[in-house]
This record gives sequence, C-alpha cells and structure tokens, in this order.
Amino acid sequence: MPMSSTILDRLGELLARTPPFDQLGPGLRAETLADFSLRFFEAGEVILEQHSTQFQGLFVVESGLVRLMDLESQRLIDKCGEGDVFGSFNLLKGGATIYEAKAVEPTVCAVLKPDRFQRLYEQDEGFARYFDQDLKHYLARLDMQLDVAGAHVLTTRRLRQLPHRELVTCPPETPARDAARLMRREAVGALVIVQKGRLKGILTDRDLRNKLVAAGRPAETPVSKLMTSPVHTIDAEARVLDAMLTMLERRVYRLVITAGEGSEAEPVGLLTDRDLVHFRGQDPVATLRRIEHATTTGDLERIRTETQQHLLHLYRQGLPPETLDAVVATLYDRLVVRVLHLTERNLRQAAGSEAVGLKWTWLRLGGGGRRETGLSSEKYGALLYENPTAGVDEDRARRWFEQLYDDANAALEACGFRTSDDAAPDLPRVLPLRAWKKTYRTWIFETDAEALRPVPPYFDLRAVYGDADLSERLRLDIEDALNVQAMDAERDVLALLTANALEHRPPLSFFRRFVLDRSGEERPAFNIRDRGVRPVVAVARVLALDLRYVASSNTLDRLRHAAAHLEDLADAIGPAIDAYRFLTDFRLAHQLRRVEANEPPDNQIDPTTLTKVQRSLLRNAFGAVSALQEAAARRYHVGRKRFG
Repeated sequence: MPMSSTILDRLGELLARTPPFDQLGPGLRAETLADFSLRFFEAGEVILEQHSTQFQGLFVVESGLVRLMDLESQRLIDKCGEGDVFGSFNLLKGGATIYEAKAVEPTVCAVLKPDRFQRLYEQDEGFARYFDQDLKHYLARLDMQLDVAGAHVLTTRRLRQLPHRELVTCPPETPARDAARLMRREAVGALVIVQKGRLKGILTDRDLRNKLVAAGRPAETPVSKLMTSPVHTIDAEARVLDAMLTMLERRVYRLVITAGEGSEAEPVGLLTDRDLVHFRGQDPVATLRRIEHATTTGDLERIRTETQQHLLHLYRQGLPPETLDAVVATLYDRLVVRVLHLTERNLRQAAGSEAVGLKWTWLRLGGGGRRETGLSSEKYGALLYENPTAGVDEDRARRWFEQLYDDANAALEACGFRTSDDAAPDLPRVLPLRAWKKTYRTWIFETDAEALRPVPPYFDLRAVYGDADLSERLRLDIEDALNVQAMDAERDVLALLTANALEHRPPLSFFRRFVLDRSGEERPAFNIRDRGVRPVVAVARVLALDLRYVASSNTLDRLRHAAAHLEDLADAIGPAIDAYRFLTDFRLAHQLRRVEANEPPDNQIDPTTLTKVQRSLLRNAFGAVSALQEAAARRYHVGRKRFG
C-alpha cells in the first residue's frame, strides 16, 4: 500500500516509541521508513501460515490485534497490539514458520523488507540483542532449544567486527634471535612476516623449536629461512562460520586476516582456533587439535563420540544440514587420517628394513567419499598403491598393503567406525593402480546389471590420506573409459546404473500412504536413508557420470551441475534438490533427537510419531524423489518393468 506523508509521519512516530527502532538514530530510522509497506488484514485473516517458508518481512502492528498460535499444540504464543513486532524468528532462524499469525480484529501492519532487517541486525548491536532476546521468548514458549548467542556470532559476525590485538610483524631478514625476543616481549605465539606491506609468511614458536633449535641452526638465521609460506589467509569480510570451516578443511589453527583484493590485500589480524573458542564458547576446531595429538584408538573413539555433541550444538545454532555434513565429514576424515598415520607408523616400526616404500593412498567410498555421513560413521574404504617397479617384489608389496589395510580397518572398528551397509565383501579393496584401472573398466565395459549392483559407491571415491595424485590418475582413466563406452551402442552402463538406482523407491503407495518396512519384532517404520536419501544420491551419481563430472562426488554438487547442463531434467532436478535438503535435514534432526535420548542414531522413521504437517512435507519430498527417478528412467530408457 503506498504511504502518504501523513501515514509516513504516523509510522515515524510509531517507530520512535517502538523497541528496538527507538534505539536507532533519527537519520537511520528515517532511512528505514523507505523499506516499509503497509498491509491491512480483516478480522480472522491469517497473516502468516504455520510451517510456511515464505518470509514476508518483519511485522510491526500499527493498529489492531494479532494472535500468535502454535496450532499443533493449540498453545497461545503471544498477542501483539500497537507497537508490537512479530516475524523475526524465521528471518533469523530460517526453516518453516513456528506459529500461525492471525488478525483477531481489523489490523494494519507495517512490514519491513527482509533484506533491510538483515542489514540492521548485522550492523546494529542493540537491534541484534533485542531480537536475540525475542527469539529466546518464542523458544521458551515452544520448549525449544537454540544457542541464539552462538548463532548470532557464528553466522552474522564478520571477522573485521571481532576484537583483535594489533598485529605483531617483522620483515623477512629479521634474525631468529630478534624474532624470538619480539615474540616473548609481545606475548604472542606467532609473528606475521611482512615486507613493504605484503604478506610473506608466518613464524610460530613451533617453527623456532623444530627448524632452528632442533636443527642446530645459528640464532642469526633470518626468519625467511624458518617461516611457513604461503600463509593460509581469510578475508576480513568473511563470517566466523567461514573461518571455522576453513580451519577444519585446511587442517590449520591460524589464519591471517586480510583486507583488500588479490595482490593488494594487506594483513590486518591473526585468528587462531583459541579465538574461535573464545568468541563462541566451544568449537569443533578445538576437537581437530585433539585428534592431531591422539595416540591411542581409545582417545580417538572418545573424540568420535563427542562429534555427535558438536553437531547437536551446531544444529541448535541453526546451521543448515549441508554445513553440518561438511563439519562432521571433515572431523571424521581427520579421525580416519589419524588412524591411518598411527597404523602405518606402527607397521613400519615393526617391519624395519622390510617395509615397502611404494606410494599409496586411502580412498573413502560411498557416504564418506561424498562427505555425506551424517551421524553414521562408516569404515568404507579402499587402498590404492602405485604399480611396483622393476626390482620390487609384487607379492611382497601386495601382502604389505593388505596387512596395512587390515590393520587400519581393525583400528577404525575399535574407534567406533562400523562396516558400511553398502560394502560388498567380494569386491576388491587393495590393488595397485593398473589393477584398479582394469577393475573399473571391467565394471564399465563388461559387468551385467546384477553384478553391478554393489559397485556404485566405488564411483564416489575420494582420497583422504597418502598420495592424492594416484587417485587423480585413476579418476582420469575412469573418465576416459566412460567416454569410450559412450560410443558403444550395444551397451549403456548408465542405463544399467539407472536401473539399479531405481530399485529403492520412496515409501509411498498409489494413494500416497506410507509403505512401512516390517521385519522381526521392530515397530513398523520406513528407512529414510534407503527410501528417500539414497534414491537421490543414486540418480545424482548417474547424472554426474553421464556429464563426466568428477570435480566433486557430493550429491548437491552433482545435482547443481546437472541442473545447469541437462535442460531436459531441470524441472525435475530443482524440486529434487529441495527434497534432498529437506530429507537430510529431517534425517539429521531424527538422529540428533536419538542422541539427546542417549540412543544410537538410526534412519527408522515411525510415521505415527509425526505431526500432520510433517507427514505432508515428507509426502511432498518423496513425490519429488519419485519424479526425479521417473525423469532419469525416461532419459536412459529404463522401462517400468525394470524398476516398478
């Protein structure tokens, strides 16, 4: 509704006495008026539907009365009259609306645009504090738990907004003795090495111990000979969340904060893992350090169990499932890497001069390869080693790496990593590069549909330890084999993989009733992983192989790439992406509730425990999964009889 000057004046007066707008300066408050619109609601008209994901903005009641009600529990959340605000919960938390907002009498509301609300929340501390408390009010009424303060810092704070001490720097030619004295005087554990305003490296107290003292170098050694370069950096405009993920993914504990772009970027601060702990109270980056220093499988098992609590904490902060999966996948990767490091070290110490010196790499397969493990820790992997050269005993090399594989799996089992449900015992696990190439080509060129059934997770390979170049060479050969196979009119491996991908169907009957799995004495339920998540994963894998997309094996990455390159499937892929996000979120929430109840996380969903709205959302998601499967069946000419 266009606003006249009289209405603008009334609205300006209303905001001047309405928290938290009354805390804004007169100029900013007047500027904000331009992003308001007026809306009129009849008595009984629904303003916000419960479980809606359409966020219209922040509502300020100008006149009238609005009732906020949780329809599922029939619980009154609040009543809002003149000067009251509502709608902030979903603008900050995301997800579905947690209540219904209905006009009790004829009501006029001023609605602030979502993007203006977000800018005010990020830029004004008083404004943010007010709505943090507002969130807690709604959560208390709904008996929900959310770490609001942590969510605010994690997802909205920019690194430039956090307090940092002045950067301690020195030039590259500084003698190590002087650098050590500077570190002691300034009480810092690291110096940033700068030359003419440009970042050159970083020198830590550990560098001084290992590269100077332990190496017997003179105290006059310039720091340029001791520093670490290049340096891991992060832009000052990045969020705390971005810094946390960068530390996890790069396996570092310090980031130099820079301002500016490209070669003009200048160092302005230093962020450590301890800073993250300080800013947020706790953080999985601290767990990463513990993993690096663990010396026994018992330590690693305890750490693995704690990752579930980290996820629970982050989930309460409102992080989306895709980010949570990235966090837990990174932590699980590091646990696996530490197990492999300890295993190889122990094996080499025991073997002495008999140890085999060939390069090798550990491949995570299936969910681990896709970085989609959720709370399920699986030891589904394979070992790839370089082809033995002349003079190397091939049998001894094979026995060595088979022993390494067996020892590593035993250690992973002891750490709580279970055997994957997808793992087929008769498929290869330990082979040299040439044998792996031959195996994949056999699958692509010769294997029939039945024999191909357990193979698909092998196309989700990802190197996590050792010589990654070996896995890249294998990937390139797989891509080459797919290109060759595409010219074979008599055999289409994509059709065979599609037929297998369509065997797991969503648990819906023709009349959209849930079809439950009944086995043993367990309560009837459906497996959300097998019947919802897995079908999307399988089709996304086929589409990626069709497009020779090997940059990532992550399902969402594969689907996004396919949506951009397969116009005939775009209408099916878009809803499938939304459905996959919903199903993984739903699955994770279910698993976290079991963790809170001290029960092991699983995938079994009992529809009788769900609300009517939850059941409706699941049916819609399963419908999108079915549509994606049907589209894949048409594209690869897989008849209904093959998967119906």
